[in-house]
Parts: sequence; structure tokens; C-alpha cells
Amino acid sequence: MIFRKTFLLSVFLPTGIALLTLLPSCTEQPGPGEEEKGYARGVFIVNEGAFFNSNASISWFDPDSLKMVNYLFLQENGRPLGDVAQSFTRTKNRGYIVVNNSQKMEIVDLVTFQSTGVIDKLTYPRYFMPVDEVKGYLTNGNLEGQVLVVDLINQRITDTIQVGFGPEHMIRKQNRVFVANSGGWGNDSTLSVINVATDLVEETWEVGYNPVDLVFDIHGLMWVLCKGKVVWGADWTLAIETSSQLVRIDPESGTVLERIDIGYIGDYYWPEKLSVDPTGQYVYFTESGGFYRMQVNAGKAPESPFIDKMFYGFGFDPQSRMLYGLEAQSFTGPGFLFRYDRDGIRVDSLEVGIGPNQVVF
Repeated sequence: MIFRKTFLLSVFLPTGIALLTLLPSCTEQPGPGEEEKGYARGVFIVNEGAFFNSNASISWFDPDSLKMVNYLFLQENGRPLGDVAQSFTRTKNRGYIVVNNSQKMEIVDLVTFQSTGVIDKLTYPRYFMPVDEVKGYLTNGNLEGQVLVVDLINQRITDTIQVGFGPEHMIRKQNRVFVANSGGWGNDSTLSVINVATDLVEETWEVGYNPVDLVFDIHGLMWVLCKGKVVWGADWTLAIETSSQLVRIDPESGTVLERIDIGYIGDYYWPEKLSVDPTGQYVYFTESGGFYRMQVNAGKAPESPFIDKMFYGFGFDPQSRMLYGLEAQSFTGPGFLFRYDRDGIRVDSLEVGIGPNQVVF
């Protein structure tokens, strides 16, 4: 049984501005019950927490009972998760939590959510992908980037694959993994194509300014979210900005089949996340006007949002096909999970941790 106190922490930023952060109040939390699969049967929400506050967390949600358990890692391990939870990847038996500013990846048992190990001393870790039962890939780096090869048995880094600037999301098709080189703190326009048998970059494809996320549609074609190029002047005014795009690609050849502008110059918004519904017929993204749905054969961006709301993260339940949208709010208090039916009608909302950014089914 774990109880936590509420207190205020004042953090002084480099500009001298004091940021007042309310660390979470924790009440007694219930466990997953007596279900055979424990926490593995539910949905996980990744909560970034506030930068430099070490209040990142994982929430666990049971869609059947509507039970929500916040601060799950702290509850089951007796210690905080760390500073800025970037992403979470689940396999059959394990969960891999990338904690960016703590420069580590926590490994947990999915049934008990107790830690089974940690890979630390990383530099700028982002997203993890299991390749098989003994090997995984981890993107790392805010400028010149790498994909780190992870030995899942011994829980250590065994090799480094050099890729582009700011590698982010990865997606796999057969024996190739595609890495979106987002530019990080700079700019890039490429995908790195890695052969999983050799751990070597076979090809580098030009796709568009700062690709950050990727999905496959019902036709097996790849959609890449390119957030656009941004260059700031010496006085921190915006010198260069290009529109954000969805780019449709043949994953066999790298040929660009279609480009669709989804943002516009001057909106000061650069989208970070892309999703596809369980049928593969629609792609979803957040832009400056709200949350959008686009049929994959539409040929143009939708004129109005599917939901008039900005989500910090989102995803689809593959069984119920419900949309889970995440609202971060102020990063000083709890965020919220909103669930919607297939028509975009809100079903309910639940409180989660600080800065929710990802839903993992």
C-alpha cells in the first residue's frame, strides 16, 4: 500500500522564470484484481510528466470495469519512474518504457509491472521496437542519430547503427525496419532502411522535411507524417517554415506516390503523431485546427476536423475500435483520457497522469 504527499516544487528556468509545479497527490491505488493476466490484459497510458520534475508515470486502464490505476510504476516498484516518459512498447511478456531525460529504458514484467531491469547511460532515447525474441532497436539522438541494438536476454546495448538526425518512430515490414529521421533539434528529410538480419542501413530515402511518424494502410502502402522544415533567425523570429505533409510511399521501392499538405505556413504548429484505424482505411492526425480523419484514397486533406479538439496523443482500441484521445493540459496537474465511438462522439473521460502522450493497447 503506497501513499504520497502533495507538495510544491519551484524550478528556476534558464530565463530566470520560476515554474511552479504541483507534484501529484497519490491516494491508495487498487491493483489489477485477480485476473489471470494481471496488468497485461489492460491498456497503458504513458504520462510524460513535467520536464526536470521526475514525475513521469504510467496509467493502467481496464476497459471492461473502467478501473484506472495511476502512477502504476511507483505503486509496484516503490520508486518514481523518472524524468519524461517518452514511449512504451509491449511484447508478450515485457514492457519497455523509454524515459528520455533520465536517459534510460526501464523493463517491466507486464503481469506484475515490477521492474526486471534497466538499460541506462543513454543520451537521448526515443522509441523502442522488438525485432525478435532476443533483439530490439532503440532510436537515440537529438542531432546525429543512432538506432541502438539491444540484447533483450542480457538487457544491454550490443551495437550502434548510424542513421539520420533525430530518429523517432520506426515501422517494420518483413526483414526491413524504416526509421523516421525527424531532424531532432535540426532538420532532416530522410527515412533510413535497416536490414534486420545484418543490422545495416541498406538504403536512405528522401521523403519530405522532418519525417516523424509512419503507418501502413489497408493497401500495404506507407504513410509518413512530415512535420515541415522550420528555421529560426538570430533574433528568434521564424525565418523559414514549410507546410506539414502526409507522404504516401511504396515501401518496396521508396517511390513517393502522393503528397498531401495538411498544415499551412504561419500556423506555428508542427504535428508529431500519426495513426491508422484498425481497418487501415483512415489515417488520423492532429493539426492546428483540431483532430483530423482522412480516408486513405481521398487525395486531399479534409476541410474540417473530425473532432474539434487538440490531442497530445491518441490511438485506437483494435477490438472496440474506440478512439482514445489524450489531453495534457498544463503539465502541472493531471491530464485526461477521452474515449470516442466510431462516429467521433465522446463516450467518457478519465483522469490520468501529468502530460499523457501515448496509448498502448
